[in-house]
Amino acid sequence: MLKPKIIFADSFNLLDDVRKQFAALGNILQLTLDQREALLQEVSDADLVIAEYAQIDETLLNRGRKLKGILVYGTGTNHVDLGAVAGKGIPVTNTRGANAGAVAELTFSLMLNCIRRTAVAHRYVQGANWKSGDSGDLPDEFTGIELSNKILGIIGFGAIGRRVAGIGKGFGMNVCFYDPNLHGKLSPEVPARPCNDLDSLLQEADIVSVHAPLTPATCDLLNAHKLRLLKPSSILIVTSRGGIVNEEVLADMLARKEIAAAGLDVFRTEPLEKTSKLLTLDNVVLTPHIGGSTREAVVNISRTLIEQAAAIITGKTPINLITPANV
Repeated sequence: MLKPKIIFADSFNLLDDVRKQFAALGNILQLTLDQREALLQEVSDADLVIAEYAQIDETLLNRGRKLKGILVYGTGTNHVDLGAVAGKGIPVTNTRGANAGAVAELTFSLMLNCIRRTAVAHRYVQGANWKSGDSGDLPDEFTGIELSNKILGIIGFGAIGRRVAGIGKGFGMNVCFYDPNLHGKLSPEVPARPCNDLDSLLQEADIVSVHAPLTPATCDLLNAHKLRLLKPSSILIVTSRGGIVNEEVLADMLARKEIAAAGLDVFRTEPLEKTSKLLTLDNVVLTPHIGGSTREAVVNISRTLIEQAAAIITGKTPINLITPANV
Protein backbone atom coordinates (compact mmCIF):
# COMPACT_ATOMS: atom_id res chain seq x y z
CA MET A 1 0.00 0.00 0.00
CA LEU A 2 1.33 3.44 -0.95
CA LYS A 3 2.29 5.50 2.09
CA PRO A 4 0.74 8.97 2.39
CA LYS A 5 2.84 11.93 1.30
CA ILE A 6 3.48 14.48 4.06
CA ILE A 7 5.07 17.84 3.26
CA PHE A 8 6.95 19.81 5.90
CA ALA A 9 6.45 23.20 4.21
CA ASP A 10 9.11 25.02 6.22
CA SER A 11 11.96 24.22 8.58
CA PHE A 12 10.69 23.80 12.13
CA ASN A 13 12.01 21.96 15.16
CA LEU A 14 10.77 18.43 15.86
CA LEU A 15 11.92 15.76 18.27
CA ASP A 16 14.15 13.18 16.55
CA ASP A 17 11.92 10.31 17.65
CA VAL A 18 8.85 12.12 16.30
CA ARG A 19 10.60 12.62 12.95
CA LYS A 20 11.07 8.86 12.88
CA GLN A 21 7.39 8.37 13.68
CA PHE A 22 6.46 10.67 10.80
CA ALA A 23 8.81 8.71 8.50
CA ALA A 24 7.04 5.51 9.53
CA LEU A 25 3.62 7.12 8.97
CA GLY A 26 4.32 8.47 5.49
CA ASN A 27 6.80 9.67 2.88
CA ILE A 28 8.22 12.98 4.15
CA LEU A 29 9.24 15.86 1.90
CA GLN A 30 11.16 18.62 3.73
CA LEU A 31 11.01 22.10 2.21
CA THR A 32 11.96 25.59 3.37
CA LEU A 33 10.14 28.92 3.20
CA ASP A 34 12.21 29.86 0.14
CA GLN A 35 10.88 26.87 -1.83
CA ARG A 36 7.42 28.19 -2.61
CA GLU A 37 7.41 26.95 -6.21
CA ALA A 38 8.48 23.47 -5.11
CA LEU A 39 5.67 23.46 -2.56
CA LEU A 40 3.12 24.37 -5.22
CA GLN A 41 4.39 21.57 -7.45
CA GLU A 42 4.71 18.89 -4.78
CA VAL A 43 1.34 19.51 -3.14
CA SER A 44 -0.51 18.03 -6.12
CA ASP A 45 -0.25 14.50 -4.68
CA ALA A 46 0.24 15.35 -0.99
CA ASP A 47 -2.00 14.06 1.78
CA LEU A 48 -0.85 16.39 4.56
CA VAL A 49 0.95 19.73 4.74
CA ILE A 50 2.53 20.92 7.97
CA ALA A 51 3.40 24.63 8.04
CA GLU A 52 4.62 27.09 10.63
CA TYR A 53 4.83 30.16 8.37
CA ALA A 54 4.46 28.90 4.78
CA GLN A 55 1.45 30.41 3.01
CA ILE A 56 -1.48 28.03 2.63
CA ASP A 57 -3.62 29.97 0.17
CA GLU A 58 -6.18 29.28 -2.52
CA THR A 59 -3.51 28.72 -5.18
CA LEU A 60 -1.95 25.93 -3.12
CA LEU A 61 -5.29 24.45 -2.14
CA ASN A 62 -6.48 24.30 -5.76
CA ARG A 63 -3.39 22.26 -6.61
CA GLY A 64 -3.62 20.02 -3.55
CA ARG A 65 -6.50 17.88 -4.79
CA LYS A 66 -5.63 14.97 -2.49
CA LEU A 67 -5.13 17.00 0.68
CA LYS A 68 -6.65 15.41 3.75
CA GLY A 69 -5.46 18.03 6.25
CA ILE A 70 -3.37 21.11 7.07
CA LEU A 71 -1.43 21.03 10.34
CA VAL A 72 -0.21 24.33 11.77
CA TYR A 73 3.00 24.22 13.77
CA GLY A 74 2.19 26.62 16.61
CA THR A 75 -0.89 28.67 17.36
CA GLY A 76 -1.21 31.43 14.76
CA THR A 77 -3.18 30.68 11.60
CA ASN A 78 -2.73 33.99 9.79
CA HIS A 79 -0.73 32.19 7.06
CA VAL A 80 -3.69 29.91 6.30
CA ASP A 81 -6.65 31.04 4.19
CA LEU A 82 -9.22 29.50 6.51
CA GLY A 83 -12.12 30.54 4.31
CA ALA A 84 -10.68 28.78 1.29
CA VAL A 85 -9.83 25.70 3.35
CA ALA A 86 -13.34 25.55 4.81
CA GLY A 87 -14.80 25.77 1.32
CA LYS A 88 -12.92 22.63 0.35
CA GLY A 89 -13.77 20.75 3.55
CA ILE A 90 -10.13 20.24 4.52
CA PRO A 91 -9.52 19.99 8.29
CA VAL A 92 -7.01 22.42 9.80
CA THR A 93 -5.41 21.97 13.20
CA ASN A 94 -2.98 23.94 15.30
CA THR A 95 -0.97 23.18 18.43
CA ARG A 96 -2.46 25.88 20.61
CA GLY A 97 -1.38 25.70 24.24
CA ALA A 98 1.73 23.66 23.47
CA ASN A 99 4.03 26.69 23.63
CA ALA A 100 2.03 28.81 26.09
CA GLY A 101 4.61 28.55 28.86
CA ALA A 102 7.47 29.38 26.51
CA VAL A 103 5.84 32.51 25.06
CA ALA A 104 4.63 33.69 28.46
CA GLU A 105 8.12 33.42 29.94
CA LEU A 106 9.71 35.27 27.00
CA THR A 107 7.09 37.97 27.55
CA PHE A 108 8.47 38.55 31.02
CA SER A 109 12.05 38.34 29.80
CA LEU A 110 11.32 41.25 27.46
CA MET A 111 9.37 43.05 30.16
CA LEU A 112 12.17 42.77 32.71
CA ASN A 113 14.72 43.82 30.11
CA CYS A 114 12.68 46.94 29.46
CA ILE A 115 12.33 47.95 33.11
CA ARG A 116 15.79 46.93 34.36
CA ARG A 117 17.89 47.52 31.22
CA THR A 118 19.70 44.22 31.68
CA ALA A 119 20.95 43.92 28.09
CA VAL A 120 22.28 47.49 28.20
CA ALA A 121 23.86 46.86 31.60
CA HIS A 122 25.55 43.74 30.24
CA ARG A 123 27.10 45.72 27.39
CA TYR A 124 28.12 48.42 29.90
CA VAL A 125 30.11 45.92 31.96
CA GLN A 126 31.42 44.06 28.93
CA GLY A 127 32.68 47.34 27.46
CA ALA A 128 34.76 48.04 30.60
CA ASN A 129 32.66 51.10 31.45
CA TRP A 130 32.09 50.05 35.08
CA LYS A 131 34.89 51.92 36.81
CA SER A 132 33.50 52.73 40.27
CA GLY A 133 32.13 50.55 43.07
CA ASP A 134 29.79 53.34 44.18
CA SER A 135 26.24 52.65 43.01
CA GLY A 136 25.64 56.40 42.83
CA ASP A 137 28.19 56.63 40.04
CA LEU A 138 26.24 54.33 37.75
CA PRO A 139 24.21 55.87 34.91
CA ASP A 140 20.69 56.91 35.88
CA GLU A 141 19.24 54.55 33.27
CA PHE A 142 20.18 51.60 35.50
CA THR A 143 17.73 52.74 38.17
CA GLY A 144 14.71 50.77 37.05
CA ILE A 145 11.22 50.11 38.32
CA GLU A 146 9.58 47.06 39.88
CA LEU A 147 6.68 45.04 38.52
CA SER A 148 4.93 44.83 41.87
CA ASN A 149 1.73 46.91 42.02
CA LYS A 150 2.00 47.88 38.35
CA ILE A 151 -1.07 47.43 36.13
CA LEU A 152 -0.54 44.77 33.46
CA GLY A 153 -2.99 45.02 30.57
CA ILE A 154 -3.26 41.91 28.40
CA ILE A 155 -4.73 42.06 24.90
CA GLY A 156 -5.97 38.58 23.97
CA PHE A 157 -6.79 36.13 26.73
CA GLY A 158 -6.23 32.67 25.33
CA ALA A 159 -3.84 30.06 26.76
CA ILE A 160 -0.80 32.36 26.54
CA GLY A 161 -2.58 35.46 27.82
CA ARG A 162 -3.86 33.54 30.84
CA ARG A 163 -0.40 32.16 31.57
CA VAL A 164 0.97 35.71 31.43
CA ALA A 165 -1.76 36.81 33.84
CA GLY A 166 -0.78 34.10 36.31
CA ILE A 167 2.90 35.06 36.18
CA GLY A 168 1.98 38.71 36.55
CA LYS A 169 0.01 37.92 39.67
CA GLY A 170 3.08 36.15 41.01
CA PHE A 171 5.03 39.39 40.60
CA GLY A 172 2.32 41.23 42.54
CA MET A 173 0.90 42.99 39.51
CA ASN A 174 -2.70 44.11 39.05
CA VAL A 175 -3.84 42.32 35.90
CA CYS A 176 -6.61 43.29 33.50
CA PHE A 177 -7.40 42.03 30.01
CA TYR A 178 -9.35 42.81 26.85
CA ASP A 179 -10.67 40.03 24.62
CA PRO A 180 -14.00 40.57 22.86
CA ASN A 181 -14.08 36.94 21.70
CA LEU A 182 -14.56 35.45 25.17
CA HIS A 183 -18.19 36.51 25.62
CA GLY A 184 -18.04 36.00 29.38
CA LYS A 185 -16.82 32.38 29.19
CA LEU A 186 -14.44 32.71 32.14
CA SER A 187 -14.35 30.94 35.47
CA PRO A 188 -14.12 32.95 38.71
CA GLU A 189 -10.57 31.60 39.21
CA VAL A 190 -9.12 33.63 36.32
CA PRO A 191 -6.44 35.90 37.85
CA ALA A 192 -7.49 39.06 36.00
CA ARG A 193 -10.37 41.44 35.58
CA PRO A 194 -11.91 42.18 32.18
CA CYS A 195 -11.84 45.62 30.59
CA ASN A 196 -14.97 46.68 28.74
CA ASP A 197 -13.01 48.16 25.84
CA LEU A 198 -9.50 48.39 24.46
CA ASP A 199 -9.20 52.15 25.01
CA SER A 200 -9.71 51.77 28.75
CA LEU A 201 -6.99 49.13 28.97
CA LEU A 202 -4.50 51.22 27.00
CA GLN A 203 -5.13 54.32 29.08
CA GLU A 204 -4.92 52.48 32.40
CA ALA A 205 -2.09 49.96 32.03
CA ASP A 206 1.53 50.55 32.98
CA ILE A 207 2.58 47.61 30.83
CA VAL A 208 0.59 46.32 27.84
CA SER A 209 1.25 42.81 26.55
CA VAL A 210 -0.23 41.69 23.22
CA HIS A 211 -1.34 38.05 22.84
CA ALA A 212 -4.07 38.31 20.21
CA PRO A 213 -3.90 36.35 16.95
CA LEU A 214 -3.40 38.22 13.69
CA THR A 215 -6.77 38.33 11.94
CA PRO A 216 -8.52 40.91 9.75
CA ALA A 217 -10.02 42.31 12.96
CA THR A 218 -6.66 42.68 14.74
CA CYS A 219 -4.50 43.80 11.80
CA ASP A 220 -3.15 47.27 12.74
CA LEU A 221 -5.22 47.07 15.92
CA LEU A 222 -2.67 49.23 17.73
CA ASN A 223 -2.56 52.02 15.18
CA ALA A 224 -1.51 55.63 15.71
CA HIS A 225 -4.74 56.54 17.51
CA LYS A 226 -4.61 53.58 19.87
CA LEU A 227 -0.88 53.86 20.63
CA ARG A 228 -1.30 57.51 21.60
CA LEU A 229 -3.66 56.43 24.38
CA LEU A 230 -0.70 54.89 26.21
CA LYS A 231 0.91 56.79 29.05
CA PRO A 232 4.42 58.21 28.42
CA SER A 233 5.67 55.91 31.18
CA SER A 234 4.10 52.81 29.69
CA ILE A 235 5.83 49.77 28.19
CA LEU A 236 4.53 47.71 25.26
CA ILE A 237 5.35 44.01 24.82
CA VAL A 238 4.42 42.11 21.64
CA THR A 239 4.98 38.35 21.35
CA SER A 240 1.96 37.21 19.30
CA ARG A 241 2.19 38.28 15.65
CA GLY A 242 3.58 41.18 13.70
CA GLY A 243 1.03 43.36 11.95
CA ILE A 244 -1.06 43.96 15.05
CA VAL A 245 1.07 46.97 16.02
CA ASN A 246 1.95 49.79 13.65
CA GLU A 247 5.73 49.54 13.94
CA GLU A 248 6.48 52.85 12.22
CA VAL A 249 4.28 54.83 14.62
CA LEU A 250 5.63 52.87 17.57
CA ALA A 251 9.23 53.61 16.56
CA ASP A 252 8.50 57.33 16.23
CA MET A 253 6.83 57.44 19.64
CA LEU A 254 9.72 55.55 21.25
CA ALA A 255 12.20 57.96 19.65
CA ARG A 256 10.28 60.93 21.09
CA LYS A 257 9.95 59.17 24.47
CA GLU A 258 6.15 59.27 24.17
CA ILE A 259 6.32 55.63 25.27
CA ALA A 260 8.98 54.57 27.75
CA ALA A 261 10.04 51.28 26.17
CA ALA A 262 8.96 48.30 24.09
CA GLY A 263 9.91 44.67 23.70
CA LEU A 264 9.08 42.91 20.43
CA ASP A 265 9.57 39.30 19.36
CA VAL A 266 7.42 39.52 16.22
CA PHE A 267 7.31 41.90 13.27
CA ARG A 268 5.21 42.70 10.22
CA THR A 269 8.07 41.51 8.00
CA GLU A 270 10.34 38.75 9.24
CA PRO A 271 13.30 38.90 9.30
CA LEU A 272 13.03 42.53 10.42
CA GLU A 273 13.96 44.86 7.58
CA LYS A 274 17.38 46.48 7.89
CA THR A 275 15.78 49.89 7.30
CA SER A 276 13.49 49.58 10.35
CA LYS A 277 13.82 52.52 12.71
CA LEU A 278 13.39 50.11 15.61
CA LEU A 279 16.99 49.00 15.05
CA THR A 280 18.27 52.47 15.88
CA LEU A 281 16.57 52.90 19.28
CA ASP A 282 18.00 52.30 22.74
CA ASN A 283 14.65 51.92 24.51
CA VAL A 284 13.50 48.82 22.64
CA VAL A 285 14.39 45.14 23.05
CA LEU A 286 14.16 43.01 19.90
CA THR A 287 14.27 39.22 19.57
CA PRO A 288 13.96 37.08 16.38
CA HIS A 289 10.55 35.42 16.95
CA ILE A 290 11.85 32.99 19.57
CA GLY A 291 8.77 33.01 21.82
CA GLY A 292 7.96 29.34 21.33
CA SER A 293 11.58 28.19 21.05
CA THR A 294 12.13 26.12 24.16
CA ARG A 295 12.92 22.43 24.44
CA GLU A 296 9.71 21.87 26.36
CA ALA A 297 7.61 23.60 23.69
CA VAL A 298 9.24 21.53 20.95
CA VAL A 299 8.35 18.36 22.88
CA ASN A 300 4.74 19.45 23.29
CA ILE A 301 4.33 20.58 19.68
CA SER A 302 6.05 17.50 18.24
CA ARG A 303 3.82 15.10 20.13
CA THR A 304 0.70 17.04 19.23
CA LEU A 305 1.56 17.09 15.52
CA ILE A 306 2.22 13.36 15.20
CA GLU A 307 -1.02 12.62 17.06
CA GLN A 308 -2.94 14.92 14.73
CA ALA A 309 -1.29 13.51 11.61
CA ALA A 310 -2.00 9.92 12.62
CA ALA A 311 -5.63 10.77 13.37
CA ILE A 312 -6.22 12.41 9.98
CA ILE A 313 -4.47 9.65 8.04
CA THR A 314 -6.62 7.01 9.74
CA GLY A 315 -9.86 8.93 9.25
CA LYS A 316 -10.29 10.08 12.85
CA THR A 317 -11.00 13.56 14.23
CA PRO A 318 -7.76 15.27 15.30
CA ILE A 319 -7.32 17.33 18.44
CA ASN A 320 -7.22 21.14 18.21
CA LEU A 321 -9.42 21.19 15.14
CA ILE A 322 -9.88 24.75 13.91
CA THR A 323 -13.50 25.76 13.43
CA PRO A 324 -15.18 29.15 12.98
CA ALA A 325 -15.96 29.13 16.72
CA ASN A 326 -12.35 28.89 17.89
CA VAL A 327 -10.21 30.52 15.20
